[in-house]
Amino acid sequence: MNRQPYTSMALKSKLTDNERYNLFQDNPDEVEKLISDAVIIAHENFRAGVSINKFLLKGRCVYSSSCLKEKLILRHTNVNLRGAKEGILKQRNTIIEEIKINLREGAKYRVYRLDIKSFFESVNLEILIAIVNGKKYLSRHTKNIIEWYLRTCERTYDSKGLPRGLEISPILSEIYLSEFDNKIKNEKNIFYYARFVDDIIIISSGEENEHELIKKIEALLPEGLVLNTTKHKKSISPLIPKRKQGVDPDGTLVYKFDFLGYSFSIIDSVLINKKIANSCYRQVNTDLSENRLKKIKTRISKSFYSYKKNGDFKLLIDRISFLTSNRDLKRKIKNPSLVDKLKISTGIYYSNAKLDINSKSLSALDDFLVFCTNSNKHRLSKKNTYSLGKNQKKELLRNSFKKGFIERIYRKYNYGRYKEITKIWL
Repeated sequence: MNRQPYTSMALKSKLTDNERYNLFQDNPDEVEKLISDAVIIAHENFRAGVSINKFLLKGRCVYSSSCLKEKLILRHTNVNLRGAKEGILKQRNTIIEEIKINLREGAKYRVYRLDIKSFFESVNLEILIAIVNGKKYLSRHTKNIIEWYLRTCERTYDSKGLPRGLEISPILSEIYLSEFDNKIKNEKNIFYYARFVDDIIIISSGEENEHELIKKIEALLPEGLVLNTTKHKKSISPLIPKRKQGVDPDGTLVYKFDFLGYSFSIIDSVLINKKIANSCYRQVNTDLSENRLKKIKTRISKSFYSYKKNGDFKLLIDRISFLTSNRDLKRKIKNPSLVDKLKISTGIYYSNAKLDINSKSLSALDDFLVFCTNSNKHRLSKKNTYSLGKNQKKELLRNSFKKGFIERIYRKYNYGRYKEITKIWL
């Protein structure tokens, strides 16, 4: 068993550079006092209670620790939990690439796009705690931290299931569904299965009875969890027949569906590869999903609306540049012997890296940016009129979603500016 101790060194390593600078101005005495208090709280298993912010986000309750000392403890607990998770957690891009590979096959198959309804809120806390307590690679102290924190959230803040938003919630949700994942992967007639939080995709042989398979999946879900039945959360493709080798493809769209922010189009067409003769493979196009496209357009609109209110053109430029470019976010990762800083790239390319190079969505976003820039509707009232001049329009239209994606253009923003840019989108 790993000791996974909640020591001063372990908790201090979970403090970010921004927290050190913005909260303590690099004052070592203040930092040491914070860490000392956090160690005491950890060893007392939150005996004095927990401090939680509870708010609604898109109609769902989200929980966040309002105490930095507690955050450090939860971050360290998250590291301990990841060490106890069997198997490697698949990243979003890995899943997307695997889906494309499997959809290209000319074999007969059926595609299931499923979703677990109110996932976090429906987790059975008793079952979850029992699963955690059964993990032999977790220390007793780590198990106690998890149980006390979750039960205090339930008792004091009336949280339902697994509190959405906490540092430990995503990995606990993975642990909760590990057995379910393994059972589905071993089901007859399923040759590809992937899950990203509560989103599920299955590619089957097409030999199964689809209604019986859905019943089986629901039966295998842990107690309290059910599949979402709403149309935009659940879709099952018709049986996609086998492509016959040597038959000329007609370029027909076979099936289209959205998953994890992407739109997949399966087309009865050979891959563009002269070395493949009489290929029976299909062509798979990936673009932005309708919801993802709408979200980015909404951010563009909010940027222009904010400019109409405050007349801050430099802020408008920064917001459009932010949306059309890429940047690095710094995270800390713990290796067995040291703590390293890891740069995580994000932005129009890195958040959508599996888009086709000739994506129609990128062109649609550029067209929408042109429309917003050239729109004459800049008057909010007689007192607020902020028109864009010719040079301002040129400066705005130097930004391009397509160019930012293809050339992977980078921009740098300090923490304060980052918060100012993004606050209207939260």
